[in-house]
Amino acid sequence: MKYHLSRPARAGFTLVEMIGVLAIIAVLASMLLPRVFAAINDARVNSAAIAVNAAKSAAMTYFGKFGRFGDVTGAVISDLSNTNASSWDREVLLRGGYLERQFTTRISDNAYITLTNCVTGSTDPTGANDAYDLDGLGSPSNDASAGRVVVQAFLENVALDDARELNRKIDVEENLAASADTSNQGRVKFNMNGSQTGTVKIYLAHR
Repeated sequence: MKYHLSRPARAGFTLVEMIGVLAIIAVLASMLLPRVFAAINDARVNSAAIAVNAAKSAAMTYFGKFGRFGDVTGAVISDLSNTNASSWDREVLLRGGYLERQFTTRISDNAYITLTNCVTGSTDPTGANDAYDLDGLGSPSNDASAGRVVVQAFLENVALDDARELNRKIDVEENLAASADTSNQGRVKFNMNGSQTGTVKIYLAHR
């Protein structure tokens, strides 16, 4: 005679066990989600810094070829109010093959590069002008004065936190206060005036 031993039926999870598992998942999620979002935001700002540095390299490649910042043929742009100057990234760098794609960033609604006239060395940098205190020494007030034009990038509608992080990545300005809504030193300038979004201006070159 053969005997068949039956296996005991496996019991399912109890309600208490399920609650315990869900509690552990909730705790892990609360610990990991902020880091995930921080990593995503850091990647956005990193990509913006990379785009800015690529634009700077493209501008210097152009200058190395023509010895000036001009139009797509290398000619001087006498009227800096026309689109060759106001949309220099699209009309010159992109059309001339110095940039592989249109200049954009993931932290701004709109981004473009312009040529503007240099202002005097005694001009104090603000968010509204084209002066830059590149070395942070304040002497002269405007380090971007010894030349004909300034090449600068504009990033529009940038969140204040993103502007601060971009400032730190490009200018390595670790002492920028977490509450600061203005930066007028280095390559990155912004003046949010208490707002949570605004325009960021970034120095690329001047000659």
